[in-house]
Amino acid sequence: MTSSTPPNLDQPIINEPDQATPPAPSGALGPLEHLVGTWTNQNIHNSDKGDMASPYSYCLMPLPQEEDSDNTGYILKNFSYYEEITFSAIHGTAPNRGGNGTQVANTLFYEQRVYFADGPARDSLVHAENGSWLYLTDTKQLLGPYGDGNGPNVGTQTLANSQPPTQQYDIVKQMSVPHGNSILTSGSFFNETGSPAISEPPLILPSGVNTDQYKIQSVGNLNPAFTANPNEPLMEAIAATRASSYIQFDVDSKNGAHPVTNIGFEQKYAEVSRYFATYWLEAFGGSSDFTQLQYSQTILMDIPVAGHGTVSFPHITTNTLTKII
Repeated sequence: MTSSTPPNLDQPIINEPDQATPPAPSGALGPLEHLVGTWTNQNIHNSDKGDMASPYSYCLMPLPQEEDSDNTGYILKNFSYYEEITFSAIHGTAPNRGGNGTQVANTLFYEQRVYFADGPARDSLVHAENGSWLYLTDTKQLLGPYGDGNGPNVGTQTLANSQPPTQQYDIVKQMSVPHGNSILTSGSFFNETGSPAISEPPLILPSGVNTDQYKIQSVGNLNPAFTANPNEPLMEAIAATRASSYIQFDVDSKNGAHPVTNIGFEQKYAEVSRYFATYWLEAFGGSSDFTQLQYSQTILMDIPVAGHGTVSFPHITTNTLTKII
């Protein structure tokens, strides 16, 4: 087994410079405000589980491979992992003018680094990405370029007949993944008391091909029980300590018919055709401080398999994180 030095997760990945104008956003971020900061795998609620050595996480990762022992055209590379992710609010907004009304994107940038928690490559970087989260709000359109009509000042005048636009979705996640994929998703959120009811993902197994290797323990399938339900680590974590309230985000590339784009190689061998995810921000003991973040995300990869055509394989990742900064 190749040994690696574990990364230092004590510092945020994004270090923003001091900015005075515009000032830091506050309530304009809506529910995204609770994400600001750095999140990592930590032992949760005074227990001895949840950190880098024993995370509540799982990754189900199918890979195309023509020559394998079962002659199925794919192999698995499933594992537990830990990560660091930093969310940082931009100082300002990104208004989209529509002519008679304005849609305002209140924005978080994020950076993510993911590491193997077990297996032969333990503590090695396995994934990195960056992107942004948007909370969309609707306003009237400013009069003139700066809201002072044709005057030289910054003002708040609006068009006489301006109407705030309406939209179906108010949460957006944009992802840039260095496999050569760009993903745009839309969705919504809601607040609820108590703990979230987390169940298994809607899609786990591919259809139309042999899936025996999903059930057999191997170096590529370290935990068949988690492979059968990749959300099981999330369910175990929230069962250990029940939340008193939570905010749930649901996003999907199908919402708004957003395209997923892939470079040519990925289009040919493992094209990402859809992304959907659920995030749960959780508070405990009646607090309004959301200190735990859980998520389950599914990426559908369309892989050509000899004799079966193109097969859609769910690539699922789940994790439970604690805010440290």
